[in-house]
Amino acid sequence: MKSKEYNQHEQQIIDMLTPKVELKPSAELKTRVLEAAANQQKVAAKKPARVTYWLRGAVSVAAVVAIAFTLTLTSPVTASRRYFSNAIEAASRVKSMILELNVRTEPYETMEFVSPKCAMLPVTIKAIYDEPMLWCAEKQGGRVAFYKGANEDGNKVYQWIQGAGEGWATNYNGFVNEELALFLNPQLLLDFELRATKERNKAKYTKYEITEIGEWVNVKISSTAQGDYADSDYMLNTSLAEAKTIREYSFNKKSGHLLKVRIDMVMPNREVVTVVESGLIVYDEPLTAENLVAADYSQVEFITPEPPSTPSSQLVGISADKAAKIILGAMGEWNEEVLGEALWSLTTDMVENVKARYGGLKLLSVGKPFRSGLYPGRFVKCKVVLADGEKCELVLALRNDNKAKAWVLDGGL
Repeated sequence: MKSKEYNQHEQQIIDMLTPKVELKPSAELKTRVLEAAANQQKVAAKKPARVTYWLRGAVSVAAVVAIAFTLTLTSPVTASRRYFSNAIEAASRVKSMILELNVRTEPYETMEFVSPKCAMLPVTIKAIYDEPMLWCAEKQGGRVAFYKGANEDGNKVYQWIQGAGEGWATNYNGFVNEELALFLNPQLLLDFELRATKERNKAKYTKYEITEIGEWVNVKISSTAQGDYADSDYMLNTSLAEAKTIREYSFNKKSGHLLKVRIDMVMPNREVVTVVESGLIVYDEPLTAENLVAADYSQVEFITPEPPSTPSSQLVGISADKAAKIILGAMGEWNEEVLGEALWSLTTDMVENVKARYGGLKLLSVGKPFRSGLYPGRFVKCKVVLADGEKCELVLALRNDNKAKAWVLDGGL
C-alpha cells in the first residue's frame, strides 16, 4: 500500500466520514481517580496482617493504574491518535491484503448495504496496492464487484450477482462507494479516524476508550448517525455512516498492523448489534489480477447501461411523487417507453423479474416524497395491488441527479 496523497474521490470519502467533535474528560475526573486510589490504600491499611500481604499487591496495581491513567487523562484522544498514526505508517508499506469479514447484509444488495435486521454473511475483500489499486469484493453466493485494470474493453469495474447471466461493466474513474472504499483501503479508514482526533466541530463523537492487552491495543470509538432525518428515520441503520456506531480497532503495538475491526450499531432501544466483524486479515499475500476473483464469471455477459440521452418529458420537471405515479402506472400496462427510461440501470434479467412481479399492478395510493439519511434523492411510499391480488406497500427510491434531471427508479422493489 503505497504512501501517497489521496485523490479527489478518496479525499471526499474521508471528508464525508471524518468525525466532527472531540470530547475531553471532565476536569474533576483526575481528582476522583486519585482519591479512589488513596481510599483503597486507607482501607487496606486497616485489614488484618495476614491478608495485608496479599492486598498490598492489588493496591499497588490499583495505584499504578491510577497514576498511569492520570498521565494520559488530559487526552485519551492523543493516545488514539498515536496508534492510528502508527497503523497508517504500517499500512503504507503493505503491498496486498486479503480481508475476511462477516457483515449483516443481503447477498444481492449493494456492497455498502448493512442492516442489523440481516443475518451475518461472509464477505471477502482482496486488494493489490498498485497504481491504480486492483481490488475485488465478494459476498458469499451473492454480489461480486471487481477492478482488474484496463483491458481491450476499456477501464471498467465489473459487477454481477452470482447465478445471473448478466452483469454491469461501468467506466472506472478511481471512485469506489464510500464504505466499500474504507475496507478496500484500510489506510482511508484509519486516516479518517485519525483526523477525528485532530479536528473539532467535525462530528458528534461521544467517547474514546483504549485497552492494552499484551502485544494488542484496542481503540474503541462511539459516534452518532450522519445524514438528514428531519423528514423520516427510514434510512437510519441501513449503512455504517447512517447509524449510531461503536467501532473497535485492534492493533499490534510492535508492527502497527491493524489486526481486527468490529463495528456495532446502537439501536433506538439501546440494544447493541454487531454488524461488521473481521476475521482473517492477511498482508502481503502474493496476489495477481488473475487470482483476485474467486467466483466464476466466464459465462456472464457484462453490459454497460447508459441513461437515455433524450428522456421522456413525463419524467422531467415534476415532483418525485408524480414520477412514482407515472412509473407504477407504466408497470400496470407495461409501457416499455417509460420503463426503459425509469429502469435503465437494470439488466435484462432484472427487468424480466420486475415484469413478472409487478406487471399488471394497480396503484392504490402515492404518499408525499421525503428525504432520509444521506440518500441524494427522495423516497415515496406507495400502495399497490399486484396482478395476483396481493396487496403490498412499496417505498420507492427515486433520484434525478443525472444530466437530464429525469427521475429514475433507484430501489424499493
